[in-house]
Amino acid sequence: MPKKYSEVEKANIKKDLRLHAERSLFHKGVKGTSVDELVNLAMIPKGTFYLFYETKEALFFDVLVSFRLQMQDEMMAMLQELDENHIVTSLTTVFAYLVENMYRRGIFRLLNEEEMHMISRKNEEDIYKKERKELLSFFRELFSLFAIDDKDDIDAFFNSFLLIVYSMNYADRMKKPLDAWRMLLRGLILQLVGE
Repeated sequence: MPKKYSEVEKANIKKDLRLHAERSLFHKGVKGTSVDELVNLAMIPKGTFYLFYETKEALFFDVLVSFRLQMQDEMMAMLQELDENHIVTSLTTVFAYLVENMYRRGIFRLLNEEEMHMISRKNEEDIYKKERKELLSFFRELFSLFAIDDKDDIDAFFNSFLLIVYSMNYADRMKKPLDAWRMLLRGLILQLVGE
């Protein structure tokens, strides 16, 4: 008979699994991570893992969604504290923060074509489309705070942002990649704002 967990225990187990999955993601990716490894790190029985996630890919997708939601909250909070008279600098700071976290926490690996394919074939086919739509919606909301609402321009910014994220797979070939990404972001934002 499976062990019954309290709501607090369930929340802690999910949090631990996401934490260990994220750490493993940076070093090994989805393909290189096993359920056995994750349950050993979280110190739970393997059967318990399946009470929370049908597959490791579902866990990694949960990591992606949790990351997006956390970043959205943190970026909006940052904007409250930044100088609204310096739109380009404020937006560059916020988006550079997102890019740095995507890189340092390994989230960019989930956007790698091979990893994406692994996750999407084990989950609903359109989950990435849904997540992409959620992120684009957030970008539009964020830019609307600065009266930037040209849909085509925001879509172009979004696609350019994704190119920066895809380049993270080659960061080891760059000198100071965070500086390069910040400069690219600033240029994109300057073009978007029109200053």
